[in-house]
Amino acid sequence: MIEKISYFTASYRDGRVYLGGKGKDAGYYAAQLLNEYDKDEFAARLAVFRMENWNTTKQLRAGFLDTDTYMKAGDEIRYILTLLPKLRPFSELDIQGERNRIEELFTEKEADQLCEYFRQRALTANMDAGYIFAGHFPKGYDEDFCKESEKILKTVLETLNFYDRLGDDVADAAKKLRQFVKRAGEAERFDEEHLLPIAIEIFGSAPFDVTMEYVPIRKSSRSKTATVARRLHFKSYYSFVLTDFFEGLQNGHYPRQCQMCGEYFVMTSARQTKYCGGWANEQWHGHKITCRNLAAQQKRRERSADDPITVRYNSRCGAIRVEALRGTITKEFAAAAKVLAKEHKQLAARDPVYAARQYITDMERDKLYADTDARMK
Repeated sequence: MIEKISYFTASYRDGRVYLGGKGKDAGYYAAQLLNEYDKDEFAARLAVFRMENWNTTKQLRAGFLDTDTYMKAGDEIRYILTLLPKLRPFSELDIQGERNRIEELFTEKEADQLCEYFRQRALTANMDAGYIFAGHFPKGYDEDFCKESEKILKTVLETLNFYDRLGDDVADAAKKLRQFVKRAGEAERFDEEHLLPIAIEIFGSAPFDVTMEYVPIRKSSRSKTATVARRLHFKSYYSFVLTDFFEGLQNGHYPRQCQMCGEYFVMTSARQTKYCGGWANEQWHGHKITCRNLAAQQKRRERSADDPITVRYNSRCGAIRVEALRGTITKEFAAAAKVLAKEHKQLAARDPVYAARQYITDMERDKLYADTDARMK
């Protein structure tokens, strides 16, 4: 029997999340939760099936079990598993393997074993601790049987807890992620330094229920060598989706809502892009077109004022021109400084980590002029 929800594991490296054999930008699954939360009343249907889960958990923690209630709890989880393919990452994982595990775990045989375990445990209730410590147990107590049953009980309780929390986890995470998207515009710049305080205020700093190990992974199926990544094992969906969100934020990735189609997408640079690269809800002259291209065709262009990378570049180039006109720097030096500033801008557009951590420093007057002077020598 599988002893844990083993498929809920993800590996992280270099701003990427590897899960179910696929690699995505960190933050991808947080954005997908926002897109899929309201579809087909997914969240509402997910939250309904938990009553027998609660009853079974209460019974097991009290030391007894009603077989009929136990079997109904298994039926609730089976129904939840019919809903999960509507939500990533579950849709990309081994749902059938989890169904098989639930089929194996929630049977009358397992229920009978747990009932027998509680009966045998009751035999030791009034025993002196010294006898138990010495290995003396009452007649009818099977130590090996009870150790095996304790493993089953632990697995059942972990499974019930995971599926009991799932509906609340999805709702809570979606609510807070939407708050973040709405409040992100408060940030002076869209980088970790300015977005993190907003995220911490919304999500708090509660620890996640996660265990970690370092493992070798290949970045793609064509990679010949492996690299070290952090593999995280999650005991709740909430801990997974929030880890994905913060891993993304650390690498300059954050969720945004497209102002054309309303879908959420992961932004991977410091630009305040308004439109996603997905297909628009309408066609252009009878052909499919992306939201970004449709916005351009409709003259709904994104203003450069919304782009902190371009703003910084234009500001610095303007200052260079003024200094050249005043004669405080030569025309040759001004031209070289503009070339270097443009290189910094282009690098920032390609590399969100550089944009978030180094771009502003490199574009400061003293640093840019020192680097220009060193290059001209």
